Formats: sequence, C-alpha cells, structure tokens
Amino acid sequence: MYQWDWTIIIYLFLGGLGAGAYLTSFAAEKGMLGENSPLKRTGYYLSAPVVALGALLLVFDLGQGFTKPWLLVRLLINPSSVMTWGTYILFLFIIAGLIKGFFVFRNKPAPNILTWAGAVLALATGAYTGLLLMVIKAVPFWNTFIMPLMFVVSAISTGLSKTTIAAHLMEKEARSNADAKETRVRLALFALELAITAVFFGFMLFGLNGTAGAESASLVMFGNYAVFFWVCFIGLGLLFPLAALLSGIRSAGLALAADFGVLVGGLTLRALIVLAALPVWDGTI
Repeated sequence: MYQWDWTIIIYLFLGGLGAGAYLTSFAAEKGMLGENSPLKRTGYYLSAPVVALGALLLVFDLGQGFTKPWLLVRLLINPSSVMTWGTYILFLFIIAGLIKGFFVFRNKPAPNILTWAGAVLALATGAYTGLLLMVIKAVPFWNTFIMPLMFVVSAISTGLSKTTIAAHLMEKEARSNADAKETRVRLALFALELAITAVFFGFMLFGLNGTAGAESASLVMFGNYAVFFWVCFIGLGLLFPLAALLSGIRSAGLALAADFGVLVGGLTLRALIVLAALPVWDGTI
C-alpha cells in the first residue's frame, strides 16, 4: 500500500469541506439556493478555519514542518511543483475567507471582487485536493483527470451538508425542508457524483489505467474495503440522502441525518482513494 495515512485523508476532507462551505454560502447569497436561504452566512464562517486546520495537518504530515519550519520555504519557491501552487491557493483562500467572514459577521457588504475571488479560490482549493493526487504517476489509481473533478463535486456536496447542519444550530431561522432551487442543486450533485463514481471505477476496473489501478478499484468494490464503499459511501453518502430528498417527508431530523450521511460518505471516499492505492513501484530507490 502507499504510505499516506489518515493525516492526509483528513486534510483532503477538510480542504474540500471548507471550500464547499464557502461555495454554499456564495450560492445562497447569489440566490442559487432560493430567495430566502438560511445558508447565506454560515459557510463563510466555516470555510477559512476548516481549510486552515487541514493545512496545519498537512504541515504536520511533512514531518519536519514543526521542528524545522524553515524547510517549508521550499514550498514557496518551486513553481513547477503542484504543492507550491497549492500552498499559494490555500493561503490566498484562507485570507479571502477570513476577510469575507469578518464582513458577514459585522453585517456589512463585502466588496464584490472579494466575494468572487473567494469563490474562484474555493473552486481551486477543491480541485487542488484532487490534483495533488492526480499528478503522482507512480499511483495509477490517482493518476487520472477524473480525480480533481470527483473531489470538486464531493467538496461542494459535503460543504452544502456541513453548512446546512451548522446553520441549523447557529441561525435563528430553522427549517424542515429545502427550497425548490436547493433541492434541484442537491439532486444534481447526487446524480453527478454517482455518474463520476461509475465512470471512475469503470475506467479503473477495465484496466484503462493499468493493472495497479484495476487492482485498487477491485480492492475498493469487492475486496477489503467493499463494506465501507457500499455501506458508508454509496449507501449512507449517496443513496440514503437521495432517498430522503425524494421521499417527500418534511422532517428536520431526517434532513439532518441525510446531511450527516453525506459527510460520512465524503470522508469515506477520500479514505478509500488513499488507502486502496497500489503503486507501480515498491517505494525503494
């Protein structure tokens, strides 16, 4: 198995979660989730702190990040490295997210250019978590253009669910059902995520990315990780919230349970992608 562990998994999850939270409140602010969506504020509060926590975990995983922090300077001076791009993207997004969150907290309109810049950086952050894996050619399971796309869609979906849960606790305007616009967005996200998942695993199982990629996909779908894939990701993360959305039952409890399911599914997806990855080399030089 590849050497990355749960520190990286949680970093990938938090990076997407924070980016998705910002995009959720951005969409709500622009009327994409309904005229009176209660999600206009909470995502802005969550986004920067969540991504900053994930970035801190990444520094910790680098090993010498705390004992020899000056070595991290190398991340800033290597323009050919995806990690250098990511360092700047994460830093700029955290700054933009903090400033936007401050404006929202003070109930003051933020400059439109700041709000849009934060949205662009949020998309870049979500894509970067997948791009970080995609560029590793030694791991065929990761080395596909589908990876950033899959992580972006998952980031938006988990960010929407996390923001909904937080808004239920933080905002005065509680609700038992989503606006019709929000429902359509959620349905589109579930459909898109199911389609991307099917394409990705089909691509891998048919050996289009080599034997190692096919073996990794087989491990996830039929091997050691199959229970987590079918129960936690497909079942709790996609089919249960989709069924809850389509059931017509107007229950705040069911809606929150479905959102928790989406979070479980998002974390499970990243864990499966990292833990099941088989390299085409044994790690020796």
